[in-house]
Amino acid sequence: MQKKKIAVIGIGSFGKLLARYLFAEGHEVLAIDKKEDVIQEIKDHCTVAVTLDATDESALRSQGIEDLDIVVLAIADDFETSTICADLLKKMGAKNIYARYQTDLQIRIFHLLGIKNIFNPEEQAARSMAEILGFSGMKANFLLSDEYSVSEVVVPKRYINKTVGEIDLRQKYEINIITIKRPIQEKDKKRSSDSTHGRILGIPEGDMILKENDTLVIFASQKNINRFLEG
Repeated sequence: MQKKKIAVIGIGSFGKLLARYLFAEGHEVLAIDKKEDVIQEIKDHCTVAVTLDATDESALRSQGIEDLDIVVLAIADDFETSTICADLLKKMGAKNIYARYQTDLQIRIFHLLGIKNIFNPEEQAARSMAEILGFSGMKANFLLSDEYSVSEVVVPKRYINKTVGEIDLRQKYEINIITIKRPIQEKDKKRSSDSTHGRILGIPEGDMILKENDTLVIFASQKNINRFLEG
């Protein structure tokens, strides 16, 4: 994985988690918020934590924002600050701006500012949870877009003891199998990194046999994933 330089502006509940996860994945993370107490909480979980006003152009420029790979506007409750900051970021030539929205009007405003990468974490989480709850075989669902998802799905009983080649999900459902997770018995654990969640089996070959309790990690449109789960 290529390590990136990423700024997270707005360290609320979502911004804090995002900064911590990105930092844990090895990225260089610049956390920005106007509240000193918030910055004190995040400083040990990111590369640099700075207290500043995101509507202050000179303050933003002092952080070399335009040289970063990605800037995430994670501010939730102050859209005026978000729009001013977004406008400044475009003016400064920031690359790959991702902006958080809450309403359709905010979407239109961001688009007018020339920002195409927009997200709503609450909406995405709700949609993912709805998919998980709607199908008993689905363990996790990560929405990449309105159409496509990466999902973790327990191997349906009809496919147990069959090979990846035999079930041919790509031909039948236009589904790509990314990898397979297999449960680990305690006696089989050899490293502390081995997890009870399962061993990753790598890129599956056509002759790999699917076993009971295997989990398929798949990529496809949500429509085709639903077709597959419905049988």
